[in-house]
Amino acid sequence: MIYASPVPNRNRACILNSTHLITLGKMKKILLLVLCFSYYHVTSQEIAAQLRSTIPLEAEVFVGIDEFQNLYYLNNNILYKKTKDNIFSYSNISLGKITMVNIQNPFKLILFFADFNAVIILDNNLNELTETIDFTRETLFNNVKFVSGSSQNNIWLYADDNKLHLYDYQNLSEQTQTQPITFYEEQFIPKTMISTYKNVWVLSDSGVFQFNEYGIFIDSVEMTGIDFIFPFQKGFVFAEASSFYYQNGKERHPIILIHDYLIKDISVNNTSISLYDGQYVYQYELKI
Repeated sequence: MIYASPVPNRNRACILNSTHLITLGKMKKILLLVLCFSYYHVTSQEIAAQLRSTIPLEAEVFVGIDEFQNLYYLNNNILYKKTKDNIFSYSNISLGKITMVNIQNPFKLILFFADFNAVIILDNNLNELTETIDFTRETLFNNVKFVSGSSQNNIWLYADDNKLHLYDYQNLSEQTQTQPITFYEEQFIPKTMISTYKNVWVLSDSGVFQFNEYGIFIDSVEMTGIDFIFPFQKGFVFAEASSFYYQNGKERHPIILIHDYLIKDISVNNTSISLYDGQYVYQYELKI
């Protein structure tokens, strides 16, 4: 079980406040009512999504669009970066299938090869910044499940010991680690991990656990039926039954994004959400 209180629904919050209105003065009555309605104005505030561009694309996997409007995608296990003027490519057949590409920092792209338990860091022209980092050899983790970005020369690892590890890939040394997440949820099975420079989130079948940049547990949010989350602003975006939401702490904001096509891939950066239907990338600007 996740140790977190669920966000109260509207009726519950107003009922709790109304039980105190009997004994409070008129001004306090007004104050409590204002607080009640203000709380829900904040937590239910909608975020508009305005179509910014429609880009034709033939790709097996759409990776995303970075903050400079560069487009990343995979074909035949080759990573491509399409800029306004050029197309760059990178492949490494010796490491097998590219499992994950993190474009959070366009100058330090993270490529994870799960079959070989390894990572390579690329620059903005898709040149190798590092040699192959073999986690089995360097960290003795035989099964790194997820990799995500962090600040400076650090990356987050979620390993087979059910811990988060902050790892300095330049000096090949661990900076910190959390206690096993099974401490918070006994039957914890991770689905994915995302991060910003300040926070890292791990998703399971029952919810999301949040840690800060030092690996200290911050909070958890109960969620079910969610397969993917994407870092955005101070929280994350997730999809549920073809609808999108922005979760910031306990606050959940619906994203008003209307579409009439099947979604194959999703990508989110700090200002927009991009959807790929197999033929076109639809980029929506998020107005928050």
